[in-house]
Amino acid sequence: MPKPHPRSISVCSGKGGTGKTTLTANLGVSLASLGRKVVIMDADLAMANLSIVMGLRKCDVTLFDVLKGEAEIGQALYENYGVKVLPTGFRFEDVQEMLGKVRRERVEEVVRELLSRTEILLIDAPAGIQEATIFSLAASRETIAVSLPSYPSLVDCYKTVRLANLLRTWPRGLVLNRVGGEYLDRSEVQAFMDRAVKGIPILAEIPEDPKVREAEMEGVPAVVYEPSSPASQAIRHLASVVAGEADLPYVPIEEREVRETTRRLLAALTG
Repeated sequence: MPKPHPRSISVCSGKGGTGKTTLTANLGVSLASLGRKVVIMDADLAMANLSIVMGLRKCDVTLFDVLKGEAEIGQALYENYGVKVLPTGFRFEDVQEMLGKVRRERVEEVVRELLSRTEILLIDAPAGIQEATIFSLAASRETIAVSLPSYPSLVDCYKTVRLANLLRTWPRGLVLNRVGGEYLDRSEVQAFMDRAVKGIPILAEIPEDPKVREAEMEGVPAVVYEPSSPASQAIRHLASVVAGEADLPYVPIEEREVRETTRRLLAALTG
């Protein structure tokens, strides 16, 4: 059986409060349920909470320790619900220390090993446009933008999509989260995106669903907590779209993708 071809995908948003991290966690679990090997990296340096959403309460070793050469990557990977999670850290001081000590060779080793362990690397990017966001987008070949169906959220999301374009990362499409109530409808959102960034499709509409909030309180992904809920069904459909490779604008050949991801990550880390 041929070795799987790794793909790196950033899940990003223009502002906080869109439910991006919850969506990333549930998307990862749904992809795993389709038989894909998935690693989720938490790249939100200031507000990291992916591990909590994934039900991981204590993560003593993080990506920073790996990049500084103080731990092996296997020590920083934690598994739950069929998905491996790579936490990044919480303190800005840790970021500065890591950037001061990082070696090109070590980054290459980490990226190569990480992509060799998975088929799909999901990167939970921090909201907005900041250094850590650039780091996250630069490390990926694909981007999924998450937005609320409102004009302020879409405007901020548009800025993130533009940044992804500048970094030559393919904007796979837009996910509308928490759809319902007095928000814009799909046609209004699509009209706005067509004016702002042509060719960006709406990949999924995830409805507002009280089961998602209940699942968060329990520290369990919604697709596990209540698989039949409307949000869970929509996320599983999104996973089937993301899992498909027929429409990729690049060929996910393993060595080529490792080199390209490494180059992008190094550029983000070292300028």
